[in-house]
Amino acid sequence: MAGMARRQALLIVAAIALLVLLLDQASKTWARGALTPGHQVTVLPGWLWFRLASNTGATLGLGTGNNALFAALALIILGAIAVLALRGNVGGALGMAALGAVAGGALGNLVDRVRLGSVTDFIEVHLWPTDFNLADAAIRLGVVLFLLALLLDWTRRPRRATLSPGRKP
Repeated sequence: MAGMARRQALLIVAAIALLVLLLDQASKTWARGALTPGHQVTVLPGWLWFRLASNTGATLGLGTGNNALFAALALIILGAIAVLALRGNVGGALGMAALGAVAGGALGNLVDRVRLGSVTDFIEVHLWPTDFNLADAAIRLGVVLFLLALLLDWTRRPRRATLSPGRKP
């Protein structure tokens, strides 16, 4: 992230994380108030439904009943993101925005785990194996964008000349 100041990197991560957190919590508040457990609302016939669900595990129902473990994992992830953001040299502005999306999603689900004892899921998409929420979507998108930012950063780095076998410098 040549040229990006640490302060700017932190600002990008914090702003995106806060935006994701607010949108996630607002959407979950809406879902808990507007949707009835056990009933689904069709948004796009055959493709998108809203259905209220509660999740004490991770994606795909993995680790169900381990709410405290996943809360602790979220704190570890948030700490790792803070370290990367403080270093201020990971993947440029795209990398920092991606880390902000992951942090905001982790915070959104952590708030649910602490406040409600489980994560509120309510989005169901055709051919996607499980219900999810905006925090989950932000985490997935953030990871993909972070990997893309790292790849772009790696491809833009100047290469050192390599010597052919048998040649000495």
